[in-house]
Amino acid sequence: MPKIEVNEKLFFNLLGTKYDWDTFEKKLTFAKAELDEKPDESAPENERVIKIELNDTNRPDLWSAGGVARCLREHEGKGHSDYSKFMSYEGNLKDTGNRLAVVDPALRHIRPFMVSFVISGKPIDNAMLIDIMQTQEKLAWNFGRKRKTISMGIYRAENLKWPVHFIAADPDKVSFVPLQGEEKQTCREILENHPKGKEYGWILKDFEKYPVLQDDSGEIMSMSPIINSATLGQIEVGDKDLMVELTGIDMKDLMLAANIVACDFADAGYEILPVKVHHEYDTGFGNDVVIPYYFQQTTKARLSAINKKLGSSLSEDEVKDALVRMGSKVDVLNENGETVFVVHPAPYRNDFLHEVDVIEDVMIGKGLDFFKPEKPNDFTIGRLLPITVYSRKVKNIMAGIGYQEMIFNYLGSKKTYIDNMGIDGKNVIEIANPMSENYQFIRPSIIASLFEAEAQSGNAVYPHKIFEVGKIAFIDETENTGTKTIQSLGFLTASNNANFNEAASEVSTILYYLDHKYEVHETNDPRFIPGRQAGIMVNGKQAGIFGEIHPQILENWQVGVPCVAGEIDLEYLMATEPKEHSQNVQSKEEPKPESAAPKIDPVEYFNKHIELKVAKILSVETNPQGDKLYIEHLDDGSGTERIIQSGLRPYLKEEELLGKHVIIAANLAPRKMKGVESRGMLLASDYVEDGVEKAELLTAPWAAPGTQVVLEGFEPSEKPAKIDIDKFCKVEYKIVNKMAQAAGKNLVAAGKPIVMEKTVNADIE
Repeated sequence: MPKIEVNEKLFFNLLGTKYDWDTFEKKLTFAKAELDEKPDESAPENERVIKIELNDTNRPDLWSAGGVARCLREHEGKGHSDYSKFMSYEGNLKDTGNRLAVVDPALRHIRPFMVSFVISGKPIDNAMLIDIMQTQEKLAWNFGRKRKTISMGIYRAENLKWPVHFIAADPDKVSFVPLQGEEKQTCREILENHPKGKEYGWILKDFEKYPVLQDDSGEIMSMSPIINSATLGQIEVGDKDLMVELTGIDMKDLMLAANIVACDFADAGYEILPVKVHHEYDTGFGNDVVIPYYFQQTTKARLSAINKKLGSSLSEDEVKDALVRMGSKVDVLNENGETVFVVHPAPYRNDFLHEVDVIEDVMIGKGLDFFKPEKPNDFTIGRLLPITVYSRKVKNIMAGIGYQEMIFNYLGSKKTYIDNMGIDGKNVIEIANPMSENYQFIRPSIIASLFEAEAQSGNAVYPHKIFEVGKIAFIDETENTGTKTIQSLGFLTASNNANFNEAASEVSTILYYLDHKYEVHETNDPRFIPGRQAGIMVNGKQAGIFGEIHPQILENWQVGVPCVAGEIDLEYLMATEPKEHSQNVQSKEEPKPESAAPKIDPVEYFNKHIELKVAKILSVETNPQGDKLYIEHLDDGSGTERIIQSGLRPYLKEEELLGKHVIIAANLAPRKMKGVESRGMLLASDYVEDGVEKAELLTAPWAAPGTQVVLEGFEPSEKPAKIDIDKFCKVEYKIVNKMAQAAGKNLVAAGKPIVMEKTVNADIE
């Protein structure tokens, strides 16, 4: 986690008050920070340093003395700073005078974006200069991924001539004196000889031209993102007007970083002068950008969701106050009878991606001490999941045929999972706000992970035979969530005689011991050599793939021997496992398979474990992340609104759902789908009309919300525990001659049977 060092006097001056150290430690929790080390009391007052550790990599605005001081100041209720004097936004761009920067079109595929502003006013003192340098390095190293996506330079504005030019320079012809240097060097020489060139040269070394910033007189300011010049780029105590520039490859990140630095300086009493930067190509915000610029989007959060997540009963005013104390501006709306907060993030923040991020701010704004601990009231019995038992069986088989088990992370980089594996990446899941590019993607295949190990094993004695049983995930639009996660077996053999026939033999052995019949068919996977790969077909569906790895993939990983590899979907194999095989003897620690358990009485099971209720649909909205999903808001008689997601968009219009008294599975465990938690399931059936498949809801318009739906002849039972969908489906639900049935008996609500209008005979889903 980031650590910062702040001058004690500067920090408490920015804060506007001084705490004792015990109070200070408690206050730091509001900035998700800890006191790492107190200052040395024997040091002169102007030189005392406080060391602070930040616990959130999504809040780069806190990585400075000004950022932490602002956070604590606002949490004390001292109000928000006014940044409107210099902050542009859509439709209102601030005047930039002659302050203009022009970006060379040739940089489009090298380092395409630049933003800038000027700091003016009082001279820079030593404490502020040290804090500037720290902020510059923290933003570039942590947030900017070691300067690859963001770098920052600061220059003497009073000595430069506008406009400035960000150009693509010939590295062998352009030369200047770098910081900490005494003689002119070409850009290439700086990359090869200067300490900063050696440290960051990897960012530019593969380009024919290097990014260079110069003023209108041709005076070199810096070679981005490597080093400033020793002239305009040499900042000293007492300097008054400073130009700040940031360059990189992600425009939003650059704009956020610029806003952070500008707000820090504004809070310290400096004047911020906007700069216009012209790009020949679109930046996502037009060709001309005026910085600082407010670009953040609003985020909504429902009062009911906030109180549910936090286990609280906060009022509208309490929630709004907590969010304002966290630096945001808040509007309160009433949408369909529900209180909704519209949060406008501060210009130095862009970490709100979802309603839950707002809820986290409410929690921090109220303070953790506000929430009293509660003992859990759920009782559960631990057991091994069936897929865990099956995976152990697979691991034993793999060990028996000479493979060594490996364990890997599920998150990795684009290079690992996409580039090195030669795939297009269109089905790979990307993290929206990763800690770093090394944890940016969720792995879509175990084979890439196995190559991570093999690439480091060139000195080990061959053959190398390694495998892993673990999770993979990928985009799948057929799923309600839009993604699918499965348990998979991946295996790899590296040796001089590794070949397709060897892999085919081992696949045959694995599936033999898993008692599966299979066929192979031709595939065209870019990871494997054409004609030397095959799909594993089980019951007519591809359950895996194996083959000889393509030479280009081996070269990408710098693996010098032939390799064969494969991957198999274990969840599909387990689901299609022959029943007689599933009755094999289990180990003592493993539960008996369900086929060996005594048969259940479906009526008794329904009455004991299933809770069906009548609920009224109050409002319907579409889930923007799922093209099949409705989000239904329902009154289920409990007094608390219930949210359920359903895949009914292809079959029913919103107006066909509104106001309906539907039947819901009320005690299903909550499940998150496409970013929204669903608490239950609407019951419906399929029917065909004029050759078109349609859906019909089970309804009870005569019954009040909350009415329990029971089996005919039985009274409502006690409220059962939460169950998963597998337990819910242990009972058969059908439409028989238009009558809705469960466990072979009619379903009844308030004494009346549930009767369908259009469905005659079908399953209930």
